[in-house]
Amino acid sequence: MIIRRPTWTARVPWFSIAVLGTIAAGGAATWWFTVERGAITGPGFPLDDAWIHLQFARNVAEGHGYSFNPGVPSSGSTAPLWTLLLALPLALGLGPIDAGVVLGQLFHWLTALATYVLTLRLTASRWAALLAGCAVVLTPRLVWAGLSGMEVPLYACLVTSALACYVTAIAGGGRWTAAWGALIGLAGWARPETFLLVPLLFLHWGWTYVMAERRPRGALVAPALCLAVIAAFVTFNFVIGGRPLPNTFYAKTYGMGTALSLIEGRPMDALEDVAKYPMQFLEHVVRWQSTQLVGLFGGTLAGLLALLGVLGHKAPPGGRLIVAVLLTMPIFKALGAPEPPILVHDGRYVAHLLVLAVVVAAAGFHALQQLATIKWLIPMLAVATLGQLGAASVRGAKVFAAEVRNINDLQLVTARWVRDVTAPDARVATNDIGAIAYIAGRFIVDTEGLVTPEAIKPKRARKLLPFLEAQRPDLLVIFPEWYPELSARTDVLTEVRRFSAERVIAGGRSLVVYRMPWSRPEALRLDAPSPRP
Repeated sequence: MIIRRPTWTARVPWFSIAVLGTIAAGGAATWWFTVERGAITGPGFPLDDAWIHLQFARNVAEGHGYSFNPGVPSSGSTAPLWTLLLALPLALGLGPIDAGVVLGQLFHWLTALATYVLTLRLTASRWAALLAGCAVVLTPRLVWAGLSGMEVPLYACLVTSALACYVTAIAGGGRWTAAWGALIGLAGWARPETFLLVPLLFLHWGWTYVMAERRPRGALVAPALCLAVIAAFVTFNFVIGGRPLPNTFYAKTYGMGTALSLIEGRPMDALEDVAKYPMQFLEHVVRWQSTQLVGLFGGTLAGLLALLGVLGHKAPPGGRLIVAVLLTMPIFKALGAPEPPILVHDGRYVAHLLVLAVVVAAAGFHALQQLATIKWLIPMLAVATLGQLGAASVRGAKVFAAEVRNINDLQLVTARWVRDVTAPDARVATNDIGAIAYIAGRFIVDTEGLVTPEAIKPKRARKLLPFLEAQRPDLLVIFPEWYPELSARTDVLTEVRRFSAERVIAGGRSLVVYRMPWSRPEALRLDAPSPRP
């Protein structure tokens, strides 16, 4: 008998290296983002929306239920799982910004580890898997996500973990059979757009296990778990908001989309949408991925061919599914809900597709290495792409810092002034509800309808004044360009304060505060000085 000694790669603790490598790379990128932010502004978030989650989470932590205005149930959070998770550190006494950053960093790193596992399952290459994991923690937009206080790293982590478990399951890993169903269902709790993955996974699962007559024990458990988690999501929204989806969906879609147009009996609108949006969205996502991943994206074409079984060996289990997810999700989003646009806030709603593009690119580098004559050349090129991503993160840190300063100088300053000039029982109508609600602590009337559903129809009809008169807020705080018909009513609205900041990411340059004829004098003290940024 010939005893073969294991190669050096078999003795390398690859998973430990992946853990340490992603922590080191991610820690360096996060540190630099924090340094750049600290050079120009205080702690904060690059979007006012992070404060919306925190307002919901604080009410949960303080026993006011799942509500935005304390004690008033609302399904105005698109990501209830993220909101509920945020309530935990708040209940333990952690500050709001620290709570958002700590959770974001945790799930950002877990996304990198899930990416490592998924890439390893698809390629059986540890160096390609390590490349993918490190790329995730260095990609500028994903670093931004980990510090944004938003749900982005949570749903990216859940989708990537679900796909890693799915690929493991169809390759014969029986103990992972049920996990993917629960994880993809939970991903929808963190970002409802990820529910679009479910039909694709179910079709692929059925093809693999029914048509191919591979029916292991428990094959129906994963789909059943997935459906149960989705049913819980629908029930939750019905109980809280009276509709199957979060109220944000109805406030933001504007009745657009092929599916919604068909349901509402508008076939011509449906045809117009199907002709306009699907290819446009796919093109936008591909272009966005190429700019975010820099040199790494060069391996994507080779990765697509390798996962399809065209380049090199046959397609790995689940490889074609990953390609299908990457290419069809922008199209499904276009057909279902083209508003808000797919790249709003530079891809906040499709970060999981950026992670999958990293996986495909790593698979491409691995396939090219298998075909190359000089085997070490491709891994060295892959390492160089990590350097490019690091350089891109240095530039991305400046953008992040400018966005945080914009929100701090505009929304937070306005919120502190509102807190100082209003009585505790004052009602404030505004289109930017996050920081004003959290910092000022006043009852909010949401002119966009996210947490005030009654505003949706008047907003779309551009007839907000009768709505405001019925709600009778003491102050109105808006970007005037969002409501030209309303802001033009100087016979009703009296401007009392204007807060301006250089616009980077906020909805406008100036938030303008108005008093109305029904504003209660006892609820206002409008001579208070402006707070410092």
